[in-house]
Amino acid sequence: ALLRAGSSTAAGSSAAAARCPNTAGGGHGATGRWLMLLRDFVSAELPESWADMQEPLLEGMCFTLKYLGMTLVEKPKGEDMAAAAIRRIVATARVGARKFQKVILTVSPRGISLQDADTKEMVENISIYRISYCTTDKLQNKVFAYVAQSQESGALECHAFLSPKKKIAQAVTLTVAQAFQMALDLWEAAHAGR
Repeated sequence: ALLRAGSSTAAGSSAAAARCPNTAGGGHGATGRWLMLLRDFVSAELPESWADMQEPLLEGMCFTLKYLGMTLVEKPKGEDMAAAAIRRIVATARVGARKFQKVILTVSPRGISLQDADTKEMVENISIYRISYCTTDKLQNKVFAYVAQSQESGALECHAFLSPKKKIAQAVTLTVAQAFQMALDLWEAAHAGR
């Protein structure tokens, strides 16, 4: 499965995530490759309360995290690839004496948007079609990361974020899985009978 979200994430997801206005940008045309990734992505077990999460998720679920950094990766998915990328990002972050940027990460069926928590300036919108993987790291269990294809260069980038608690990192991962499930449902409904 693309997503490594354990069942322990289900209990904390609705408490850790807050409703907020959706600021994410629209998606691109669905491709066969994206649909295959999407079906793999949502193979993770969703909680029984998934139906209750759909309405707030349409508007966007917000998480306040600290941005650790980004590194290029060679593969779109994989636990070992993600773990190595997160190790590189965390090692680089520890060396630098800079203050981490606090961001509001909003998850919706359109994708992920990042907004500076202090200035409220939009940092980036990542279409759901560009995201290929997300995880909560096993060792760095307060770290949430996702892999997405850069809109500018086409390169695969792994972005990592530090959350205040392990459960919040897990909740972000589960919420992204739920967003993929909803995006798949919407895509299939739109293309039913074609």
